Amino acid sequence: MYAILVFFHVISAIFLGVFLTFPIIIKRLFSQTGQELKTVITTFLSFTRGGHYALVLILITGGWMTMGYSTYPSTEWVIIATLLLALIGAMIGMINTLLKKILSSEQPEEILINNRAKLKWYGWCLFLFIIAASFIMTNRGLFA
Repeated sequence: MYAILVFFHVISAIFLGVFLTFPIIIKRLFSQTGQELKTVITTFLSFTRGGHYALVLILITGGWMTMGYSTYPSTEWVIIATLLLALIGAMIGMINTLLKKILSSEQPEEILINNRAKLKWYGWCLFLFIIAASFIMTNRGLFA
């Protein structure tokens, strides 16, 4: 059972790792117009939905492995890990909301330009939270 949990945990983490490229890929979004822009935004929305599913699976499998198959982790590690995963979910949700707002507007190009800085900021925060979570998750001994 442990091997299955690790498999799903790693697959979910790899999918979540795709978001590390978000700040770089978002530049492509700003060069699109018309139907191409809507197609790219729809694709991004699919990835954000998948990111939330991956995050839930990471929480479930990680919690199960921590409680069932390891020695008791430190309280600090559990709090920091959970907080970072919640922040990752919040950033993905904020990006999702902003992209839905752009997609549903009459002039998506104008709304996109107005929210350019916000999208970049959310993307880089998401990048940093994923890096921090990866560091914390792989170095549990720092909190022993």
